[in-house]
Amino acid sequence: MKRITDIGELILQRVTREKFGLFSYWSVCHDQRMSTRKKNPVATRATILRHAGEEFCRMGFQAARLNAIVENSGITKGALFHHFAGKDDLSLQWLQDTLPQLLESTWLAPLRAGEDNPLAVLHSILHEQVRMIEQTPRRDFTGHPLATLTCSVPNDDGPLQQAMARLMQQWHQGISEALRKGQSRKTVHSAIQANDEAHLIIALATGLELQARCTGSSIAAGFLRAAGAYLETLRPA
Repeated sequence: MKRITDIGELILQRVTREKFGLFSYWSVCHDQRMSTRKKNPVATRATILRHAGEEFCRMGFQAARLNAIVENSGITKGALFHHFAGKDDLSLQWLQDTLPQLLESTWLAPLRAGEDNPLAVLHSILHEQVRMIEQTPRRDFTGHPLATLTCSVPNDDGPLQQAMARLMQQWHQGISEALRKGQSRKTVHSAIQANDEAHLIIALATGLELQARCTGSSIAAGFLRAAGAYLETLRPA
């Protein structure tokens, strides 16, 4: 297990630090910060999106409050409606601007970089997820946006739901392709069904975040042990 972790950590650190900067749930979201000069529409839009993201992650898309976003952004409601048609439009634009980059930096790029040993990379991704949970005070913990916001998207087949569905498909495809490449390199068991395992791995990652929001970080260490044992079952006999 130590060898798997060490290899995966090296891959994860190289990709996230050299290509994307220090690994953080909010590193991508907060890259949108800009100086807030008066009459600077680009800066105003970026400020609105940043505070909208914080509100979405705390409250979910449906419960998010425009008044809170306006107040935290230091703007008027008229300024918000100048840039966005309403909460649905703001939610969709924030999702499209932020979550694909977050998925790329935290999952897809590390898996591509570590294609020779995808199980090591997956273990390291989950290990980093656990570390973030353990180090974040419970009162400040909102969870990884990819996990927590999936559950808050309205099931109405609208633009927001469709955008999130595309994102989840990319997430699943990235994991399943990595597992298939591992099979071709004989680092993943040839008998596993990559598509099925990818669904389970996403469920593990999202389920951990949701459970941690309710029960705190006490579950994290046990989760990592169980997840590591599960990933070992995917290795060649």
